[in-house]
Amino acid sequence: MEKYEKLLNMLMDFNSDIRFAAVCDKQGEILWNSKRTGVKNMVPMEDTKKTLQRALGAWDERSKITDLVGKGIYVIAAYEKLKRITIPLDSKHILFISVDNVPLKDSKKKSYGHLVEMGKIMSIVDFVNSTN
Repeated sequence: MEKYEKLLNMLMDFNSDIRFAAVCDKQGEILWNSKRTGVKNMVPMEDTKKTLQRALGAWDERSKITDLVGKGIYVIAAYEKLKRITIPLDSKHILFISVDNVPLKDSKKKSYGHLVEMGKIMSIVDFVNSTN
């Protein structure tokens, strides 16, 4: 699906802190991915695939409480060197984004959410999902 290629291109163009972005299916197979030019992987691809498997399992677990809290929108896992974001795109695909981490004390912004600009990321996701 070229809409997911478009999504990855738009995300990479929008935020230079995005190191890697991928769309995978519910089995954890990476279908499309984009890596920032000149960026070295901190985590080997095999380990990233294992992370995706765990993330998919976690999204399945979260779906059990959807009736109580609503549909999951995104999850951010923050580490010292990077942040990993997972976003369900539809019933068959999930978006995975790896972003450079800027500690709050080193940023002029007031919240961690602004550091990954989730509002803008979600706007891009919603825009691409609304197009055919």
